[in-house]
Amino acid sequence: MFDRIAAASDDTAQMFQQTAQQLLEAGQLHQLFEMRLLEQRYKLGLPLDQQTALDDVSSPAREQLEQAYLQACREVGRLLLDRGQAREAWAYLRPAGEKVLLQQWLERAVPSEDQAEELIELALYEAIDPERGFAWLLAHRGTCNAITEFDALAGRLSAKDQRACATVLVRHMHAELLENLHGHLQRLEHTAPATDSIVTILKEYPDLLADGAYHVDTSHLSTTVRFARSLISHSMTEPQLLKIAIDLATYGNGLAKDLQYPDQPPFEDLYPTHLLLFRATLGEETQEALEYFRQQAETVSTEYYGSSAIEAYLILLARLDQSEMAMEEYARFVPAGSSLSAFAPTLLQLAEESGCWDRYLEICQQRDDAVGFAAGLLARQQAARS
Repeated sequence: MFDRIAAASDDTAQMFQQTAQQLLEAGQLHQLFEMRLLEQRYKLGLPLDQQTALDDVSSPAREQLEQAYLQACREVGRLLLDRGQAREAWAYLRPAGEKVLLQQWLERAVPSEDQAEELIELALYEAIDPERGFAWLLAHRGTCNAITEFDALAGRLSAKDQRACATVLVRHMHAELLENLHGHLQRLEHTAPATDSIVTILKEYPDLLADGAYHVDTSHLSTTVRFARSLISHSMTEPQLLKIAIDLATYGNGLAKDLQYPDQPPFEDLYPTHLLLFRATLGEETQEALEYFRQQAETVSTEYYGSSAIEAYLILLARLDQSEMAMEEYARFVPAGSSLSAFAPTLLQLAEESGCWDRYLEICQQRDDAVGFAAGLLARQQAARS
């Protein structure tokens, strides 16, 4: 290797090309990255010592060196991916903003026993493809471990990614429960109904839950139903997915009372209140649900229990095409300067949905929210143009 590099030293362009080829053939990709930076430093007339801080390089050379750095990251990251070295590739692709490239690679990946943990780490913990990573986690570590990890990760994931992971968990729990119910019916020598609806099965065979019987880990069930709340958006929810969540909550509601675990207010009575929310989201029992969650928003302490009662109420109002009322209730319940989670509608979103721009701007003035006021003026102009 070194003889060939030395032989090309009289022509620096040839020497750099020869060095890159030799490093590529030897699989020394980390050195290839360093060589690309060395080449750029040489071209810019900068000190060749890699210890020179980028901040010490003046413009425009600094910008050119930064671009060379990003290009080298992309080159080496792609080469490492081609060799299946995904974790090492991510160290280069991340600063280059090439998350999509690794997402596409993960779509084609099939985790082996040796590589599963690495792929789960990248997909889920690095949030490159959380939905896929969580599905792998369920398959390789089981439900209990996956739920524990999801609980710990939830605050670090975006609302979109939390919904995606919750979707995987809800479907998984539903499939497991359905399979176990069918197995129970077979042992009783009953013919299982030709349906995937657990609500229908329980109506036909209520004795399945007699004498404290249960068919899945009840703590896993309660946690899954709790996570299913994230499936509800103020603007869009998949009805079929919500029906699966209703199946799970209905089953939980039929369990013996000592197997039903309370949640925090406003979902202290876990299964009935989730059923109320899920069904109202689909347009059933809406007045009862609105009254319950309004009362909870008024009485549940945000200091101790957070804003979940307020958020559930606002989401439900928006879902039921009562965005104008939701905006008024937002002004009433959410203190100025405070914000809700990413699952709840923002004041600006409620104004866009209701078209009540004058009232929105008035609320912003009352809250001394100059940024919100300016955003409203711009959004109103955009709405008028469209």
